Amino acid sequence: MWGIDLTGNTALVTGASRGIGRAVALGLARAGADVIGVARSGDDLGSLCSDVAVLGPDCRPLVADLSDVDSTHRVAAEGWEWKSRIDILVNAAGVIVRRDPPVAGSEDFAHVMNVNVRAPFLLCQDIGWRMREAGGGSIVNVGSVAGEEVTGAPLTYQASKAALMHLTRGFASRLAPQVRVNAVAPGYIRTSLNEQWLSQPDNLRYVTTRTASGRVGVPADVVAAVVFLASPDASYINGQNLRIDGGWGL
Repeated sequence: MWGIDLTGNTALVTGASRGIGRAVALGLARAGADVIGVARSGDDLGSLCSDVAVLGPDCRPLVADLSDVDSTHRVAAEGWEWKSRIDILVNAAGVIVRRDPPVAGSEDFAHVMNVNVRAPFLLCQDIGWRMREAGGGSIVNVGSVAGEEVTGAPLTYQASKAALMHLTRGFASRLAPQVRVNAVAPGYIRTSLNEQWLSQPDNLRYVTTRTASGRVGVPADVVAAVVFLASPDASYINGQNLRIDGGWGL
């Protein structure tokens, strides 16, 4: 895939049952990587692993709720145990609660932060240090253009993605030189998280008129960048945030 060969690598992808996470998991499998898919739905992970098997690599489904600390630690431990290694970690799981001030509550804030920030922090910590001790690895966090610019997304989501961007830079420093940590920042990508919101004509117009490419993205638009950053071809790229936003705000 794109000349990148990840045969022999093991990749753990969160949010792997749908959207960007599923597309990335399949992209890594096409490049030859064995895949650990993490999501809340066992049925959806079963479908993912069936598709990975067709491509050739092995697939291990891990059903987990990443809003729970114990489950997140379990994912790191069981994922590593499967092949006695993880070479690539992609934190793609994310949630949006579509309530904004003045009605957004502390529970909304906590839930978004737990999934979008705390879970990647714990996985970068638990898996990243194992990677460093094993001699190497690559981590890619899936952020958002909303982590850098004010968009139409809820403020809790925007704050969580801004935090994830800084965690990316911090872990890149802490885990270097053995482990690289980068991020991608998609613009508006059509997934189950925003399908209903984008179905409203005013919202769709808001996105397309602010995007130079004139369209909403799809998960496949993100895959090549993640696979590249995860691969040895990006060995001198560390602590960076690659925007995949169709030219947002140009």
